[in-house]
Amino acid sequence: MIVYIIPITALLLSFMALLASMRFIFSRQGMYWIFPAIISLLLFFQNLDTLLVLGEEGITEFAYTFRNFAPFILSFLWYMMIVVFHYALKKTVSIARFENDARKNRTEAEYLMKVEMRKARRVRRERKRSIENGAAVPSVPEYEFPDSD
Repeated sequence: MIVYIIPITALLLSFMALLASMRFIFSRQGMYWIFPAIISLLLFFQNLDTLLVLGEEGITEFAYTFRNFAPFILSFLWYMMIVVFHYALKKTVSIARFENDARKNRTEAEYLMKVEMRKARRVRRERKRSIENGAAVPSVPEYEFPDSD
């Protein structure tokens, strides 16, 4: 029975890594998780194949060698790498989000400044035009009344 514990644990770890990678593909950093998902899938099928071969052969002896523990160690390290990669991306994306929001705010402020400058220019032009063409007292030549004598 102890023969199956290591391959089953390795299969479970590789399956958890695969599920985590698949979950993170649908997050904001999805494009970064495609390659780890492919590696997790290959590792999962390799561990599944090891377990199936072990089940077919019916081995009852278990030797504590590196070759027997290698899939477990590899799956464990890969799952830990997925977890660390997730937290590392989480840290950098929040920083990138702050920079992205700051850039958007600056762009919006520049746009609003342009709109206000256009409006101010238009008001100045209209004021200047009204001063130049504004109403003034007409200058009429003096009218002399006819003598009514």
